[in-house]
Amino acid sequence: MQKASAPTLLERLDINVPLRLLGFGLIYAWGICLWDIPLSASGTASALQTHPAWLLSAMLTPASCVAVAIWGRRRELSRCPWLYAGAPLLCTAGTVALIACGYTEGTARDLCALAAGVGTGCGPAFLVVLWGCLFARIETSVTETVIPASFVATMLCALVIPTLPPLAAGAVVALLPLASGFLLALSRTGLSRNRIPAEDAANFKPLAATPFTVARMMIAVFVLYTLGCAAPAASPVTMSVTSEAWATVVGMLFAVTLSAGIVLFAHRVNVASLYRWITVPFVVGIVATPLNDELAAFLARVLMNAVFTGIEIITMLYFIRLSQRTRPSATFYVGLGAGAAYGGVLAGYGMTSMLQDGIRNPESALFFCLVLLGAFALTSLLVPRQDATLEESAVGGTEPAASEGGAGSEGAADAVMASYAEKVDVVLAHRTSVAAEHGLSARETEIFLLLAQGRSRPYIRDSLYLSKNTVATHIRHIYEKLGIHSQQELIDLVEE
Repeated sequence: MQKASAPTLLERLDINVPLRLLGFGLIYAWGICLWDIPLSASGTASALQTHPAWLLSAMLTPASCVAVAIWGRRRELSRCPWLYAGAPLLCTAGTVALIACGYTEGTARDLCALAAGVGTGCGPAFLVVLWGCLFARIETSVTETVIPASFVATMLCALVIPTLPPLAAGAVVALLPLASGFLLALSRTGLSRNRIPAEDAANFKPLAATPFTVARMMIAVFVLYTLGCAAPAASPVTMSVTSEAWATVVGMLFAVTLSAGIVLFAHRVNVASLYRWITVPFVVGIVATPLNDELAAFLARVLMNAVFTGIEIITMLYFIRLSQRTRPSATFYVGLGAGAAYGGVLAGYGMTSMLQDGIRNPESALFFCLVLLGAFALTSLLVPRQDATLEESAVGGTEPAASEGGAGSEGAADAVMASYAEKVDVVLAHRTSVAAEHGLSARETEIFLLLAQGRSRPYIRDSLYLSKNTVATHIRHIYEKLGIHSQQELIDLVEE
């Protein structure tokens, strides 16, 4: 058997982290650069949360997410191919209209604000759900790695775009949704052509998720976003645009680093462990918020941005895995999760003006922060301590049943068992020879044999007591040595 040529560095990276999937982070880069980091191209030097277009957009986004979820309870949004172009175009058209608001007056300005609100409100809802539908079909270990990694793209955009000239910055922000949609289409094609490993539904036990379970997570996400968006109202310090941009970048870097460490090196990745790590930055950020100090204000913004990124990762992973184990579609669960997140943004920013009017002295700011901490403590009770979406199915062969007959039946059973054992030995010997022929190490051979049986990566991690990162590294080396790109190719190879 002729050994295939070794893959290039880019191909080796693409096996476990398909780079096209990082386009998911461009959606959030677009939202942050459009609303949270004011673009000079928009004709205003202040944040846009008070703009009429923002209010319309902030109301339409969660409403669109929930509407899509209800529509897609038994069907996937991904079956509407026109949305792969329509959703990014809506975002881009809304961005252009928002920028135009700063250069128009009267009726023209009102029409631009209306178009901006509709485009920037409905477009991201469709785009986020389409990405969620895609991730639900991809192997879980890849999804768990890619979702945190995609926020690196968000972080880089938030760092670079505000430094560009006004027209260039506006043009780049307008193109971000189109780039995300293009990479989404590439990812969809890659999955259909087996370039991206697909998830096997047989790896999971069916899970009966009660409405109460789903509602708990939705409430937790909604409250966390509301608290985080409302917290800056208690800060006596007004930060510059540059400081806000750096706080966003540093916060995302902090969140991505911690999330990557948990995802790559933890034996099991669950919602409770991901939620625990956002507790400390949230509490410290709230404590630093009422202090009349620029460094404390910067620290508070950094930690809140880290919390937002962490919540986004938690929400996507949880609702995607929930959709893989229950009857409702990924459209339904991802739509509900995104609706809760965007609803929290609307509620948090929506009450900012009222809170700023009510917080007139340090004592009232301190009291408000204590209320936020109490609400956060209550929210932690809603997060499930045991993540049911991590339960694995008993995949694989079954043990032969014991016979209850007499001596004659025992003899027949022994004969059947001997024949079965002989066949197993032949198959095992063949697979072991294939492993030896391609120079696999002892540990790689163990994993190779489990992969050849159709075992999933989570099953291998549990059986061999290895971390996610260790298993992924061994599988990458096995694929390189065999000159293949997927588990199905490995199974086809051993069955030749």
